[in-house]
Amino acid sequence: MAKRSRSGNPAVANQQQAQAVDAREARAAKAAALRQREKAAERRRKVTLITVATLVVVALVAVVTVLIVQNRGGDAGDGAAPAAAASTDGGMVLPGSPAAGAAPTLDVWLDYQCPVCKRFEETGGDAYVELASSGSARVVVHTLTFLDDRFGNEASQMAAEGAAAASEQGRLAEYTKVVYANQPAEEGTGYTLDQLEDYARQAQVPDLAKWRSQVQDRVFEAYVDRVEATMDAQGVQGTPTVRVTPAGGGEPTTIPSDQLLSAQAPDNLRQAVAAAGGTVTGGATGTAATPTPSAS
Repeated sequence: MAKRSRSGNPAVANQQQAQAVDAREARAAKAAALRQREKAAERRRKVTLITVATLVVVALVAVVTVLIVQNRGGDAGDGAAPAAAASTDGGMVLPGSPAAGAAPTLDVWLDYQCPVCKRFEETGGDAYVELASSGSARVVVHTLTFLDDRFGNEASQMAAEGAAAASEQGRLAEYTKVVYANQPAEEGTGYTLDQLEDYARQAQVPDLAKWRSQVQDRVFEAYVDRVEATMDAQGVQGTPTVRVTPAGGGEPTTIPSDQLLSAQAPDNLRQAVAAAGGTVTGGATGTAATPTPSAS
């Protein structure tokens, strides 16, 4: 009797073998697909983590920036005006000045490279500061920079930004006096940052490090630009220009240049303020020339 082959039917065996291969391949494909899904999920997790981390960093930077701005007070780098500014594009009000409308307003326009402004500072500077500190007038100082174009430098701009920084520490008048006392004899020479810092020191600005940081960081650059941009609208054609506006409003008057530059400048300023309704405590004697009405 013949024995049956242990392998059975060859066709059936081949079919079983093929099915086994197909099953292994299916399992392998399934495992590969699973690995791909796991890798994709891992990539998504990493992207999510990176995105979250980035958002956290951005939020921290924003918080730090806000804290820095708050700690600086008015010295935000977005063009904020100094705290003493009458408006975002207005001049800086000197310490001691009464509230708006409580007394006449004395507006002073100057450029730190202007030699005639230096003469006015010598003749009338102390007088307008006294008018503010005594409460006789609301004195507003507008720092202009048009002479930079004439001299081809940025000295007026830098000095004006330094004035704003000094104003933040209550030393605008003192800074202005020292800058003019050290104005170069040759027009157009200008000032360096180190020189202006020394003038701020002489003016007894309390925190020189803060002053220098504000000037170097151009904290008040945009503010100074805005003040300059109002020059035409205000009808200011040169410096120094000094105007007095009555306490209750009304037509401002411009004090003639010869009154600003004469030895009688202090009396002329006081009498102009008195004529506008201000209460002047002493110092004004004689009769000042009649101020010239400003163009409306």
